[in-house]
Amino acid sequence: MNLEETFIEIIEKKHLELNLGKDYSQKFSKIKDFEGNAIGQIGEEYIKSIVSEITEIENDGVIHNEYDILTKSGIYLEIKTARKGRTNNTFQFNGINPRYNYDYLICLAICEDKILYRIFLKSEVQYIHKERNHFIIQGDYKRQLVQMNPDNHVNLKLTINLSDLYDISTLVDKLKELFDNFSK
Repeated sequence: MNLEETFIEIIEKKHLELNLGKDYSQKFSKIKDFEGNAIGQIGEEYIKSIVSEITEIENDGVIHNEYDILTKSGIYLEIKTARKGRTNNTFQFNGINPRYNYDYLICLAICEDKILYRIFLKSEVQYIHKERNHFIIQGDYKRQLVQMNPDNHVNLKLTINLSDLYDISTLVDKLKELFDNFSK
């Protein structure tokens, strides 16, 4: 399975569906034309296509459960997709709810020329009472989850720097490792 080719096919399909019709030179440049929901749908479909090559999917969360994918072995995945910001090398992952029922949060980051990712265990999303905020803590990596807007205490956003993400070429091996070592 060619990971980049699969992603290009999904983008092309969505691009035609939305009649955006622009021509760009970078292989993933059409991603900048999509609104947030379409980008999320592309990311979910992409991760589903990868996960289905590794293990059987029991439920794809299409009813908007507290997860996006449930594998046959009982692993719940939440997928968040973001494109690179226009003025800096960061990605803003929206709609993260720390109370949702998932085992792994997969953050898929789309640049015009490459795809990156980072995976977090649900247990790495923590509320630190002393600081009165939610954080993602993965070893010495610590990032605060902030409100998407002032009155929304449920859905949070996470900003990740380009340098804190991993190349997509390692995703299949990382998922296989996580799935093999998973225990509830």
